[in-house]
Amino acid sequence: MDKPGGDAVARVLVENGVTEAYVLLGNQTVDVADGLNSRGADVITARHEYNAAVMADTRGRLTGEPGVALTVAGPGGTNALTGVAQAYTAASPMILVSAVLPEDAPTESLHGVDDQHFLETAFEPATKWSTQVHDPERVPETLNRAFDVATSGRPGPVFVGIDEEILMESVAIPESAFEWSHVTNTPPSPDAAADALKVLERADRRALYVGKGVLRAFASSDAVAIAEALDCPVVCPRHYPDAFPNDHELFAGTVGMADHPAAVAALADADAILSLGVRPSSHEAVVLGDRTSDDVDIAYLHAGQSEFPQTDATAVVGGDLTTILPAAADVLADAGSTDADYRESVRAEAQQVDEEIEEYAAAVADQTPIHPLVIMTALRDVADDDVILTGDAGAAGGAWPNDAFEYRTPNSFQHSRLYDSMGFPVPAGNAAKLVDPDRQVVNLIGDGGMLMCNMELVTAVATGTDAVTIVMNDAKYGMIWNYQQRDGHAEIATDIPQVDFATMADSMGARGVRVEDPTNVRPALEEALAADEHVVLDIVVDPTAEYVSRTIW
Repeated sequence: MDKPGGDAVARVLVENGVTEAYVLLGNQTVDVADGLNSRGADVITARHEYNAAVMADTRGRLTGEPGVALTVAGPGGTNALTGVAQAYTAASPMILVSAVLPEDAPTESLHGVDDQHFLETAFEPATKWSTQVHDPERVPETLNRAFDVATSGRPGPVFVGIDEEILMESVAIPESAFEWSHVTNTPPSPDAAADALKVLERADRRALYVGKGVLRAFASSDAVAIAEALDCPVVCPRHYPDAFPNDHELFAGTVGMADHPAAVAALADADAILSLGVRPSSHEAVVLGDRTSDDVDIAYLHAGQSEFPQTDATAVVGGDLTTILPAAADVLADAGSTDADYRESVRAEAQQVDEEIEEYAAAVADQTPIHPLVIMTALRDVADDDVILTGDAGAAGGAWPNDAFEYRTPNSFQHSRLYDSMGFPVPAGNAAKLVDPDRQVVNLIGDGGMLMCNMELVTAVATGTDAVTIVMNDAKYGMIWNYQQRDGHAEIATDIPQVDFATMADSMGARGVRVEDPTNVRPALEEALAADEHVVLDIVVDPTAEYVSRTIW
């Protein structure tokens, strides 16, 4: 019997474990929503397709299973493209299901341009796989394969465009089309991993470089085991400071954009480095290469990415990190300790920086407008160890949480990362709360970024999620304004009219609190974290405040 094609899409999604999808519905996608709803999956309304993609991306990061966003053709798909590209750079498994026009549609059709494959083409460079389906019988196999591609090897996003006529009409799909055997990751050979680790076993000054692949494999505990086996300093890329527990005595800080002095010392003086979960061709690998000596040995253990094999590393092993890393810990258990003088000099550098940050925080504690370091210090003191922070492009959600927050729980910093789009934190925080309602979530954002995603406060209210959004309100596009001042540019196009975000939050059904006195920061944070509703703290901050990395490092 013929059934709505949209219902077939919903069936495959639910059979693959999807319990909620993020949508901005149109007439092309209502049958999919009906099918999800009838099967018990939640259909969560975002207020913009970019935000739907961000929510799917965040769910993928936190669960390891693909988050799913659903859009209409044309502007629905293109609005989501930034969020999908962001998921690609974050190695986050997600699937964007979008309507597309029929292949025989006339030029300039509704939601189209002359080329009916333009969405497939647009998403191709920003996904692991981009495809369109115009045959109803191919819908199940294509969606099933999308789940395999999104989660195998290095995780990432997939775009599946489905003909609007399939989505909106009744179609005949044989039951056999829904049968599918999912692929599994293949571990590398034991000899390959053991051989790669020999450079670490024979070295005296050793360091670990731990990146996002470890987060995506949920393998930070294995990274800790390797670090403790080698008793060596650990460095993370700047955009993934949460890949290793920051309160561990071996953690030396991050490198990239603003380098922690202890991390610089660890990499510069090492004669062998084991890189975990970093693509050898990536920006993070380039950063590593730039901060090490010419004769250092670098061994990469990563999730595998075949299209960019070029590297001058000593050894590269690609495969399932959940298999590689425990085996590496076993191999290195008898490797002996790292050179004590080298290790202790790195640790002393880290301790000195910590002391200088404390002094800096004390010096600015009472100033008005409020110094952002006051916010970060209070937040670390009052929040749970496993609090999730979401961060934005710019100073409020990037520079400050990177410079001045201690991530004690891995995978607790969800950021727009190297793609660095603005407006990420509020939709990401909504998704994080839906994934784990009992965990504290704090969104860090500037006033410029908040103007791009404030509509998702409506989603927070609709879903009953109780995250805290901290708006560092300086009436500026602060990071760019600082660049203008520092480099002698005209100070234009970086002013923002003073916005009362507390009143805005109240108008959307959330609770808004304006904070202008530094002595009120800590109690406001404590009250907001204890609330059972979404709270926006509109904190007036000093646009001239210098980052920790510029002041101390």
